[in-house]
Amino acid sequence: MILILKRISHTTLIRDIESFISPALKGGIFSKAGNLEKVSIQMLQAANSDKAEFNALIRIEPDTVAKRVIKQLNRKPLNGKPINIAEYYLRLQGNDRRSNGRQPLTDRRRKERRRSDLQLSDITAQRKTFTASQTIKGWETDITL
Repeated sequence: MILILKRISHTTLIRDIESFISPALKGGIFSKAGNLEKVSIQMLQAANSDKAEFNALIRIEPDTVAKRVIKQLNRKPLNGKPINIAEYYLRLQGNDRRSNGRQPLTDRRRKERRRSDLQLSDITAQRKTFTASQTIKGWETDITL
């Protein structure tokens, strides 16, 4: 099952997500342990804006463990910011049942709610390591975390 961690901090690294998820993956006497298969971090940015949103997609097997992760970690803080965790659904515009152009008069939604001007960038490779400049006793050094 693929889960989405919505609106994570812009400084979040892959290892931060792995350490955040790992306690919920552990099995117990009556529960099965799970595996974190894949982690990817994505940046969403509107075409006419400087602001960006960061989301993480994680694949967890089996599905029962993924549901347990949602239940245990939803609204818990990651890097000091509470995040939402939910199941990721792939929605295609062609799957919209109103796409045939005939909307019933009782339909309150008159236009598409999805943001059409978003640019999606996969920044997973950039988030494996992080280089920061830090001043220590007057000396400027690069530190790889």
